[in-house]
Amino acid sequence: MEHAIGPIAAKPYTFILKASVGSLLAAGLLSTASVWAQEAAPAAQDGVNGSVVTVSGVRKAAQSAQTIKRNADEVIDTIVAEEAGKFPDKNVAEVLGRVSGVQLRRESGEASSIIVRGLPGLVTLLNGREIYTARDRSLFLADIPTTMLQRVDVYKTQSADMVEGGTAGVIDVRTSRPFDFKGFTANVAGRVENRDKAKTNDPQVSGMVSNRWKTGFGDVGALLGLSYQKGNYHDEVTWSAPPAHLVPGDPAATGPIDLGHVNALGKRVRLSANWAVQWRPSRTVELYSEGWSTRIDHDMERQFFLAGVGWNPNSTYTFFPGTKQVATVTSTNPNGLFSLSSNQAPQDDSESHQGAIGARWDVTPDLRLTTEFSRVNSRWKQEMPILDLNASPTKIEGSTYVNGGAYFNYPGYDMTNPANYKMGALIDNWQAAGGQSNDWRADAIYNNGEESFFREFSGGVRLAQRKASYQHESNNFLPAPAGLPAPASIPGLLCPSMQLANDYGMNQWQVACAGYLHGKLDQLRKMYGRDGRTAPDPYSLFRNGEDTTAFYGKTRFGFDAFGLQFDGTAGVRVVRTDLNVNGFSNINGNPVAVNRDVSSTDVLPNMTLKATLRKDLIARFTAGKAVQRPAFGDFNPGVSLGTTPDGEGIYGGNGGNPDLKPITGKNMDAALEWYFAPTGSVTATVFQHKFEDYVIRRLSLEQIDGKTYRMDRPRNVNDGQLEGIELGYRQFYDFLPGWLGGFGLEANYTYMKGYLMEDGKRNPFQGMSKNAYNIVGLYERGPWSARLAYNWRSRFVDTYNYRALGLDLIVDPIKTADASLSYKINDNMGVTLDVENLLDRTYNDYHGIPTNPRDVRRYDRTVGLSLRWKM
Repeated sequence: MEHAIGPIAAKPYTFILKASVGSLLAAGLLSTASVWAQEAAPAAQDGVNGSVVTVSGVRKAAQSAQTIKRNADEVIDTIVAEEAGKFPDKNVAEVLGRVSGVQLRRESGEASSIIVRGLPGLVTLLNGREIYTARDRSLFLADIPTTMLQRVDVYKTQSADMVEGGTAGVIDVRTSRPFDFKGFTANVAGRVENRDKAKTNDPQVSGMVSNRWKTGFGDVGALLGLSYQKGNYHDEVTWSAPPAHLVPGDPAATGPIDLGHVNALGKRVRLSANWAVQWRPSRTVELYSEGWSTRIDHDMERQFFLAGVGWNPNSTYTFFPGTKQVATVTSTNPNGLFSLSSNQAPQDDSESHQGAIGARWDVTPDLRLTTEFSRVNSRWKQEMPILDLNASPTKIEGSTYVNGGAYFNYPGYDMTNPANYKMGALIDNWQAAGGQSNDWRADAIYNNGEESFFREFSGGVRLAQRKASYQHESNNFLPAPAGLPAPASIPGLLCPSMQLANDYGMNQWQVACAGYLHGKLDQLRKMYGRDGRTAPDPYSLFRNGEDTTAFYGKTRFGFDAFGLQFDGTAGVRVVRTDLNVNGFSNINGNPVAVNRDVSSTDVLPNMTLKATLRKDLIARFTAGKAVQRPAFGDFNPGVSLGTTPDGEGIYGGNGGNPDLKPITGKNMDAALEWYFAPTGSVTATVFQHKFEDYVIRRLSLEQIDGKTYRMDRPRNVNDGQLEGIELGYRQFYDFLPGWLGGFGLEANYTYMKGYLMEDGKRNPFQGMSKNAYNIVGLYERGPWSARLAYNWRSRFVDTYNYRALGLDLIVDPIKTADASLSYKINDNMGVTLDVENLLDRTYNDYHGIPTNPRDVRRYDRTVGLSLRWKM
């Protein structure tokens, strides 16, 4: 009989390493990298007292997540699939929005950037292995559809045997393997989603098939999963420029120099696949091979309109009551007011692939050796032509705050008339990035017996080679030459913009068609005097190589004292990093190759201690040190130096910084966790992070070749701190009578405060909300299940000293609600109706004070209908 993780002598593992290789044993490749987390899943099936629980669906997922959290040594939150690949969200990023301490943004049709406890420094893992996108340090988590997932683990603390690189934490995405199932299984899911602003109905389909066989040469399993997602979206923005002292005759008054609208619409097609093969030739040997691939084609256009306010002595205006901030303005100019229509049309194409092979060998009942080798290959490229059109209305009526945002009209002037436009500038943008890595690790685990103080010893080595490169275009700005034809005379050039869904005055205008910009880009270039695509900018180019060697040692210990049971771990990881960076500097207008080699060694100790105060009450403490390496682009050794000094005799310049040190975090967590039912818990975690050498981009005076330059480059700052508390609650109310017993509730709250020291000033972390909470109402009874989720986060600073104007860009609180309703037609088929953005949320930010607004952004409300079949 097989059990959850325990001493190797007594408990053989249920989930095993997988397939394909006699050659691995011959090469002596052995590692634990992805064994442990895969094997945690069986433990999640145990109840609070170790008994087997037969619940299913939402309850089973909640119980599994709770058990993983309870049994873990580290501070961890987990979300588990209700069944293979079934989550209430479409991708990993959206799933994580329900985890305490995790904050995210949603734009361009889906969840995007993610921070944990206010910090962006994350390591992303796929089945325990490092995964990333092109030149970046981490993976864009929206690229992984939830249909592939078994579960997602969010580690708030790290142990010595985990891949280093994240001061904020680790996100480990776990996909299914064939030995996760008893035998043959398959599922297919189809979904259609309607988006109200994009006005589209988009298809999505996914499927997985898995089987395992007993053969004369052992157990064999194979799994294949495929996913296709198509999504159109429409984000609309209305904006006001930063306040300026432009009001004639009133030097104390401030108002925007221009107002504007943006329709951001796009289509994203994402293809993903995962596969796994497992082979267990005997109870003591297991081998595997598995992989994951994704391809994303993302076509977008930002239909941008800029309306110059045209301040002059004839302008009339009003103020917000009690302020000197302009609320409304009317301006006239018989010679025409400046206005600009621009279509910014990026087309992104990206691919990422990861493959791995590995093995496990139980040499004796107490000694396990494991190994794994993986390779990642990722590329990304973008073409983004921008074509401006100019118009000259003579009168504007505008307001900085109607329906929450900028509102303006042009009386007597029709912005939908093609004849009112002339050609403007062409901005010919492109960029490309790539990344590859080879990663090998080997580990040994020795079970010393549960009767000993030191119950387990483990150690291992990891060797990783990483390459990253990037470049973009040169001389991208092409002003409109004399003699260009009127845009209305060029067949196929002009299209009406999408209409804004909300009333902000002028809600439609003419733009260059995105299809024309890409389909006839070479013809446009010739109109503007350029023959073909521009050459790369040598100063943008970098090629970095990074070699990492890591060793770790770790022990698991336990003892009884004061009538209590104590368990813990202690370990240390030593990491040597050798970095080779290559780029170009602009020296007297000429590109000069620059090469730098830098090395560092980091010693990362870690300790955990868990006390079982009662059978259902656990206290834990963890402390450790973590490092986060800067982005590859930040290391670019190239600099660009200006040739003309300002009035103070100081030249301008910018570049990277090959001398950057890794960010160091010293982290402590203390938690108290009460597990009063198999799916009932109350938890509280207090945390503190102290940082050294945090990386920010800033200006500073530097002496170069006897001249003084005001250089803009990434730099290390000395001091930073973050602290806070996370509270969590989960319960199903099974004790209520009848249908009321189907209700459940999950809720969490996070409070954070922190700062970075910069120029003697303590600034809160960018992007960090002080307060955030999630409330998820659940229902499951008979064939019905439902979910209503509400997320709220308080205001935060998006950018300090926005555009060097001395004003911070601040984002108002964000609230989001989602809902889903499922019906199980029979044991093999179910249907789900879900709604994302139930409250039609808005994103509002402002320049320093609320009466100086910048953006109001509105997003699609998405209604999806899914049909799922399994066997």
